[in-house]
Amino acid sequence: MDTSGQRPRLLLIADGFTQPGLDQRIVQAVRYGVEWIILRDHGARPDIVELSARILIERMRAVHRTVRIGLNGPEDVARKLGVGWHRTSYSPFSRRSSLSSSRGLRNLEGRSTHSAEEVDRAREEGMDYVLFGHVFETGSHRGEPPRGLVGLREAVEAAGTMPVIAIGGITPERVRPCTETEAHGVAVLSGLMQAPILFQAVDAFSQALIEPLERD
Repeated sequence: MDTSGQRPRLLLIADGFTQPGLDQRIVQAVRYGVEWIILRDHGARPDIVELSARILIERMRAVHRTVRIGLNGPEDVARKLGVGWHRTSYSPFSRRSSLSSSRGLRNLEGRSTHSAEEVDRAREEGMDYVLFGHVFETGSHRGEPPRGLVGLREAVEAAGTMPVIAIGGITPERVRPCTETEAHGVAVLSGLMQAPILFQAVDAFSQALIEPLERD
């Protein structure tokens, strides 16, 4: 994956995407400039995930033809839909990559990681990117200490040229500290999915990612 500023650096984790009403917010996020979406709903049946994702993918691509889409769900569903596949942190590691060499530029394969060791193993697997976190305190991991910016920097060092996306408690004000570790970008869930004014939230994250590039 090219880590230049031309590649998407803001990733939306569209959690619970099969739930009524959330599809419109996800499509709006794409309309407002989010170019990378990972669809996730661990509580939904595989057939519901496939049907909902198929409809949503068509709607997103009608807004932005080249939007990058991944599925954090069944691998066979991701393959069937022709999108990228995101592995959970509890998916077993494999020293030999099982990735298809013909998956295409947009269909990235990645996984969630929580330590530099896991990042190193993901790199050996041949992942295109990793999510690393949680970097800051977040409501979804109450009572679990965050990895912090030191942990994020260690993850970036372990990744080599593989992009690391920071996740967990990310706000626009925390974007620059993350990118200063040489993380490629940030992944946001509640900061976009629950934002009172979605356009303003997307703009705030986008501007925070653009400013370091402009200074360079």
